[in-house]
Amino acid sequence: MDYNERWDITDDLGGGGQGKVYKVANKNRDNILSSLPNIIESISDRGSGNDRRVMNSQRFRDLIINIIENESPEKYGALKVLHQPDDTRDFANAEERLRREIEAMRNLDHPNLLKIVDVDDDLMWYVSEYHSLGTLDKNLDTYKGDIMKSLKSFRPLVESLAKIHSEGYIHRDIKPMNIFINLQNHLVLGDFGLVYFADEEHTRISDTYQNVGSRDWMPLWAQGVRIEEIDSKFDLFCLGKVLWSMVSGEPFLRAWYFEREEFNLEIKFPENRFMKLINDLLSKCVVENQEDCILNADSLVEEILKIESIINNKSYLIDQTADLYCTVCGLGKYRCIVDRDAIILGAVLDNRERLS
Repeated sequence: MDYNERWDITDDLGGGGQGKVYKVANKNRDNILSSLPNIIESISDRGSGNDRRVMNSQRFRDLIINIIENESPEKYGALKVLHQPDDTRDFANAEERLRREIEAMRNLDHPNLLKIVDVDDDLMWYVSEYHSLGTLDKNLDTYKGDIMKSLKSFRPLVESLAKIHSEGYIHRDIKPMNIFINLQNHLVLGDFGLVYFADEEHTRISDTYQNVGSRDWMPLWAQGVRIEEIDSKFDLFCLGKVLWSMVSGEPFLRAWYFEREEFNLEIKFPENRFMKLINDLLSKCVVENQEDCILNADSLVEEILKIESIINNKSYLIDQTADLYCTVCGLGKYRCIVDRDAIILGAVLDNRERLS
């Protein structure tokens, strides 16, 4: 079916080697508007009975409500359509990627994942939700320096990634340019154009080395490797860089260098003592070596919840290099004792070996 039967193109949103993306409006809107003159005329007809005028007035009210609803941003869509074969260097590959993209978006149901609202029977185009507020990279100032606001928006995004991985998919292209902001100011992950299904036989893989991900956002350990060697940690690395970008308010973090002076959040925001916690979180996913990356998205969610709890409770971050005196006696000093991976804090009196 031709998308022109149901959708009107209202704007060009860009595109790439695979296809074009347009802002579209549902043609149902035109059908509603076309009936408006007849209803207005019927209301103005003094020769009609009172009951008929009341009925037409009700129809007019319902029509106005319908027009308002259909003019809202939520009634628009984003149409993605393949280039014509003559305009595409590898049409068969592009066609397969679009089929994978549609399949993934149909199978994945989560509030923070972009949804399909219409699709071609032959899978040559689809229409997804349209988010008028744009993408995260255009709205970084919203989160800059605000840890709690960043984490509260970021955590549902990580939960959506857990859903993707639980269904056996790897996204491969997570970056602020592919994350939308909806009218409720929630982050929505889209652009599944590089997604693949990580089944044991790798039956969904149509290429080997090409288009593993976006170079500036992907981990260096994945460069030059076979696609079937990519696992969920690839996405976790990219998502960690997204968090850095949100908190820093800046568009680019080179490699895994979040601790370098020019990228270090503790240096950028020295007045915020909790920035150390964000750096600690980044150290679990934005890493040089794949084996050092956090195990999965669920584990990342747990780490985020811990940080949120610390900040909400206004907990004191212990600096083991500084003297911290007991708040009860004023004489003893706190000392960290590590026991089976649990840190126990105790007040140690001067010249005593045991905890007070």
